[in-house]
Amino acid sequence: MSPPPVSISVVLPMYNEEKNAENAVKSLNRVLSDSFDDYEILVVESGSTDLTRDIADSLADSNPAVRVIHQINREGLGSAIRLGFANARKDFILYIDSDEPFDVEEIARVIPMLDPRTALIGYRIGERESFKRKLFSRVYNTLVQLVFRLGVRDVNFSMKLIPRTHLQKLDLRANGCFYDAELLAELKRAGIPVTEIGFAYNQRQYGMSSLDRLPVILNILREMLVYLLRRKRRVTP
Repeated sequence: MSPPPVSISVVLPMYNEEKNAENAVKSLNRVLSDSFDDYEILVVESGSTDLTRDIADSLADSNPAVRVIHQINREGLGSAIRLGFANARKDFILYIDSDEPFDVEEIARVIPMLDPRTALIGYRIGERESFKRKLFSRVYNTLVQLVFRLGVRDVNFSMKLIPRTHLQKLDLRANGCFYDAELLAELKRAGIPVTEIGFAYNQRQYGMSSLDRLPVILNILREMLVYLLRRKRRVTP
């Protein structure tokens, strides 16, 4: 397949992902090098307490397409993604989780759909790891749909690909896990079309997700309220 005349940045947030980091970066590099002439992998490492920092630096040292940004403190997933977006240099910007929630080879399937007018977002095909995670996801997606009328299948699936020109129009401030919903709400506010793509879900092999912990849930609700108040102020005469 002939590489398209566009460039892509992949933002890969990491916190304590020593067992996932190397495979995630190398898998992405293999796929991107086959599909793009111009690409970069931007690892945002957020104050890990394991070997993630060292592994990420080593990967960057051995591959000029890999860049690493270190956050001194863990400031939240949204903060890491925003930092990656701010430092990404290419035409299209994709963010995915470093635990590879889908087979990255599937990125090649998305390439013919790249359009500077449209954002691409993924949705999960398959079951979550546990009943608790499945229940939380269903309740959260229902709540966000009721509040923001997004009309998408899956709010939190970590495959979102946005043209840089559109990303610059969005007012993104969430530091925590409300970030995905904020991103979609901002796309809708800005009138940016969204195309959905289904991906077979890969369950996390290493590490633990924190999305269903009570402090995380409470912070999501807090950030949702802050965003709603900000939007209200923005439209008030």
